[in-house]
Amino acid sequence: MKLFILKIVKYVTAIILMANVLGWTGDLILRKSSFFKPSFLLNNYKQGEQFDYFILGSSRGLTTLDSKQIDSSLSTKGINLSMDDTDLKTHLLMLNHFFKNGYNSKYCVLVLDNLTSSGVKLGDNDYKFASFINEEYVKNHFKTYESTRLKPLFNSLYWPFLKYSYYNIQIIPPVLLSILNPKKRHRFDVNGNYTYPNIKNKSHKNKRIKIDTSRISNPLVNEFRKLCEINKTELIIYIAPYENLKIILDQEENIFNNSAVINDENLFYDAIHVNKEGRKAATNEFIKLFKHKLLQQYYN
Repeated sequence: MKLFILKIVKYVTAIILMANVLGWTGDLILRKSSFFKPSFLLNNYKQGEQFDYFILGSSRGLTTLDSKQIDSSLSTKGINLSMDDTDLKTHLLMLNHFFKNGYNSKYCVLVLDNLTSSGVKLGDNDYKFASFINEEYVKNHFKTYESTRLKPLFNSLYWPFLKYSYYNIQIIPPVLLSILNPKKRHRFDVNGNYTYPNIKNKSHKNKRIKIDTSRISNPLVNEFRKLCEINKTELIIYIAPYENLKIILDQEENIFNNSAVINDENLFYDAIHVNKEGRKAATNEFIKLFKHKLLQQYYN
């Protein structure tokens, strides 16, 4: 009986060790790839590289502002680091990721959706930072917001196979695809942008515009401001277009409020996202405001 138990222990130990080795290997592959935004930044831009601006946000940041269009119009250098299914907590994590890895920028454009508060749970796509679990800012993020008892992302610091077991569909295919093509990207172009097609969700048709008077009170915005100030980056808060919502803000400094700048329903994919043509229109409106900001800085 003792011999049998000893064999079981040996087999289990060997399996766990092998699983961990595969986990560490997977992490290395993802860190060297371009599949997710955190590794895309590091493997396509040199540390210490200077940008004119970078964009942070959710799917509304990802699909509303086209950094390629901005750069073509203003002769700037920018990158879109927005990720879908994320909120301000994850945008702050990406901000840390940007600065901690030595990148610099004159402006940070924060596409703000949650004006008053953020959720207390981990974002659906935060696992995309999991291969950087050894970094203190990533570890702290998972420690703070991961709510499951097992905490597979935080505990992958010690047991990397845990995240591959829990997030197997989300992480294992990207590892395999990155082996075949390390430059492959997941739903974004070489400048970090993505767009929805020119189709219209008819369920949002002919609704009246709602006017919302609000004030930016999300406490994480102050964290953004502090971190940008430390890194000598000017924060611009951008409110992306809504189809049937106009937001009125009493704060004006460094806020580009384009919530109601597009009135044509054919330029929307759904109530909160523009389509491909809508992105062109929204980006043009942003360019007007950003150009004015750049000219102000030039003459001051």
